[in-house]
Amino acid sequence: MASDPTRKSVARFTGLIVVLFKLPTAEAVGYYRSSAARTPLLPSFALLATLFFLIAPLSAQQREPDEVIKVNTDLVVFDAQVIDKKSKRIVGDLTRDDFAVTDNGVKQQISYFGRDELPLSIILLLDVSRSVRPIIHDIRDGALNALQRLKPDDQVAVMAFASETKLAQDFTKDRGLVSRKIEEATATDVLGNGTFVGPALESAAIHMEHAPTANSRRVIIIITDNIAATSDRQQRDVLEQLFDTGTVVYGLIVRATIGRVFNIVSFGQIKAINKFVDETGGEVLGAGKTEVDQRLGLIIDRLRARYAIGFRPSGGGDKNFRQVTIEISNTKNRKMKLVVLTKRGYYLRRQSG
Repeated sequence: MASDPTRKSVARFTGLIVVLFKLPTAEAVGYYRSSAARTPLLPSFALLATLFFLIAPLSAQQREPDEVIKVNTDLVVFDAQVIDKKSKRIVGDLTRDDFAVTDNGVKQQISYFGRDELPLSIILLLDVSRSVRPIIHDIRDGALNALQRLKPDDQVAVMAFASETKLAQDFTKDRGLVSRKIEEATATDVLGNGTFVGPALESAAIHMEHAPTANSRRVIIIITDNIAATSDRQQRDVLEQLFDTGTVVYGLIVRATIGRVFNIVSFGQIKAINKFVDETGGEVLGAGKTEVDQRLGLIIDRLRARYAIGFRPSGGGDKNFRQVTIEISNTKNRKMKLVVLTKRGYYLRRQSG
């Protein structure tokens, strides 16, 4: 068994080999921002007010399904997965009272609680680099089949990356269109040979700002061999963007022969996406080349089992990172040790005016 210094030296050397082998090219990542506009309240008149109070109860009943997923701009919503630490089994029978939330050390009242009520906005981020290319058809076919597990209101965008990143399809509910774009994105090597995971995740997180459903649960599912290196500075920049957009990262690791060889040579120390997954409260799953369909479907099923927990933070908006902890407060009648997977915190962006 090699010592830790030996492992680190080998990992750094292997990382250099990976970069040289994949022949990366420079990529410029564009930044673009979106801002939400507030709609002014309409003036009220006595007659309209009277009619409103007469029909309000009926209207509220008719709108109930929509009201369930309506989230105020000042409501911060965290996406959380609860698992049994020992068995890794998902725990899906918890209630609002089972959770305790703190924001910058201050206990918060849970104002919104739900499970699989908010639609998903998913960016499917596909690694099409040279080391993955031998099994790219298996990845493509598995992704196409797994789309059938999504609900009609879920929106999907497709991005492909290697040395460069490209948006193949913007958010849409059209599964047929998504399927065609997945096929197109995996049919060419125009994006190069390298595996630039950091810029790809940053581009995806930035694009998540354009998700058409404001209250959706935002997820990046990246399918990759996980063989790449990112600098500490790049990790910080990407994580800031992920926190800012409230995005969870899930990883599906699929390796061709070259990926398996690099993993062995590096003693498993090269893990391109694990930091992003851990910090945002996602999960990493592995898959053989014939298991992409089943394992990607499992990721979607696990997304369905996540809780949405919302609170209204006190204090004004600022640029500082606010650390949040979500824990299980009620474990009296449970023999399991429950673990909450969620993002580490957020940046509060209050609307002015």
